[in-house]
Amino acid sequence: MSDRLKPGFTIILLFLIMGCAHKAYDTALPQLVGTGQPTLHQVQSATLREKMRSLKVLMFEDIYDELQFDEEGARQARAIGETANAMAAVALSIPDVQQELNLNAEHAQVFRNYAEQLKNQAMDLQEAARLKKSEAYPSLIHGIVKTCNGCHSKFQRM
Repeated sequence: MSDRLKPGFTIILLFLIMGCAHKAYDTALPQLVGTGQPTLHQVQSATLREKMRSLKVLMFEDIYDELQFDEEGARQARAIGETANAMAAVALSIPDVQQELNLNAEHAQVFRNYAEQLKNQAMDLQEAARLKKSEAYPSLIHGIVKTCNGCHSKFQRM
């Protein structure tokens, strides 16, 4: 791995490890009354966690030698772009869970703002991947983690 990439990869690893640790929250969400089925928000949260794990794997895979760097970088960019696109799609459906959460008008607007911000950040990451701007990945992923954590801390148990 190139020496110029190591600091960025280390930073992303720390953000991903520390930033997406909301398992207690996800298990604390109520299931749909009388059905035993998970709520839409639980499904979306699990999907986003899986996508974050995918990004972590994609960002920290070993690149074995410099001759393979361009080929691996292109593959990594495609995979990150696809993952970011899937995250944006999930973010678009996040506002659908407002009624499950019984949010008042003010909280519903904040919830929708977080969802919109996540969608925009995922689309920015997708565009950076399309342009193969790997130097932008760490800050974009950090922004996604910060948005996820902000929403989770705001709406854990209202």
